[in-house]
Amino acid sequence: MSHVKGSDRLKVDLSKALDGLSLKSSLNDNLRVIAEALEIRYEDITRISVGIYDEQTKTLKAFLSNKGANEPLAHIEANISALSEVTSLLDSSNNRVIRHLEDHPESFTAKELLNQGYKSSYLAPIFEENQFIGVVALSSLKKDRFDKAYIRVQLDVVIKLIAILVIGEIYALKGLKGTAKTLKEVATLRDNETGEHLERMSRYSRLIALELADQFNFDDEFIEELFQCAPLHDIGKIGIPDRVLLKPGKLTDDEFDEMKDHTSVGKEIIAKALKNLHMEDKSFSRLLINIVYSHHENWDGTGYPLGSKAKEIPIEARIVRVADVYDALTCARPYKTAWSPEETFQYLEENSGSLFDPDCVNAAIKLKNKFISIAEQFRESTL
Repeated sequence: MSHVKGSDRLKVDLSKALDGLSLKSSLNDNLRVIAEALEIRYEDITRISVGIYDEQTKTLKAFLSNKGANEPLAHIEANISALSEVTSLLDSSNNRVIRHLEDHPESFTAKELLNQGYKSSYLAPIFEENQFIGVVALSSLKKDRFDKAYIRVQLDVVIKLIAILVIGEIYALKGLKGTAKTLKEVATLRDNETGEHLERMSRYSRLIALELADQFNFDDEFIEELFQCAPLHDIGKIGIPDRVLLKPGKLTDDEFDEMKDHTSVGKEIIAKALKNLHMEDKSFSRLLINIVYSHHENWDGTGYPLGSKAKEIPIEARIVRVADVYDALTCARPYKTAWSPEETFQYLEENSGSLFDPDCVNAAIKLKNKFISIAEQFRESTL
């Protein structure tokens, strides 16, 4: 009978938690609301985290956590084949109980959790239409916490709620990116911006953000949203005439003024898309608009559209600026030859503090080998 009462109490707590959830809040903020409700019933289950799966690189990336700066696995990314606890989830598609984390000395995730005092975990895969999305993990300060079936039944309700929130956010971003792709196709955009370029520059952006995470207090949700939104940076080019966009030679002053309009056009397009898709209150909406509108601002105030300078420029735009320029310079186009990575890093360094944020440039230089690896993995198919 006590089991039923416990289940009812959890439902009441979660019902109250739902009142605190908001589309205007970040996923991490919503996760903290759920975690606080869960701790009322299970005070030892103090950690909820979500890892998100990257199909192209076969890696699981840290995404969400209610622990904030105290998250033991913040900014972790690992090939899924190296995560035995996750591969077992995929093999069975069932949730997994880890009764004693100390029984898994081979797992670096278990070691990190043990260092924070956690003793046991409960893992659940997130699937949507048979597609693997990621993993929800609950961690307890007690051993054997998740052994009893009735407790797992109660916690599965929490996991399903988290999965709904995560899937909703991911599909919102996918829907927005799909809308942008359709706009380009309808407008028969024929610039030299390839799919590989967008893939690479978004991954460069993510690497820079990870490198700067401690300095700027970025959480993994911000880093993932930056990664997802970066490919939309030049969406405003659909409003630029072909005679300017496709011109093989140097633009005249008047033509360059027309080209610069793509940041303002892009901002209008994204704002309308967010409104029409009822996403204007999503946590990523401001980040996306900042990237689209401000990714051509220069550190010294000589950029456009506003001539903002230094820290007046949103950090997400400063990151994308470096990533975008690096990839543009290292790629061959009909009108230019490719620069070597060495030449490009030298250019970034020479213009650090003028065109580019010095922190972003320093981060990129530290990541030189990883940049080169990404370029190899996502190289241009044809010109």
